[in-house]
Amino acid sequence: RPMLFALAFFHALVLGRRKFGFQGFSRNYPFNNGDITVCASVLHNYLEAAADPRHVPWEDIRYIFGEIMYGGHITDNWDRRLCMTYLSVYLKEE
Repeated sequence: RPMLFALAFFHALVLGRRKFGFQGFSRNYPFNNGDITVCASVLHNYLEAAADPRHVPWEDIRYIFGEIMYGGHITDNWDRRLCMTYLSVYLKEE
């Protein structure tokens, strides 16, 4: 549950940054509800596949979310770097 909350918080964060135009992100990216739906499904599949709940592949999950799911919309390297930084703070083992 905390991981799903962190994902929802991250999604709200990127949608909120979009409201500020070029001060939020350097371009306007088409994030939508499909992004969080697919990411939640991927998160569920990864957690179900993990034999031991203490050994969740965090690097893989952050890469899939930041570089593929959300990062697939992002074209600017600094925006992608910011997105990955947010994910590294929100999605971790602690």
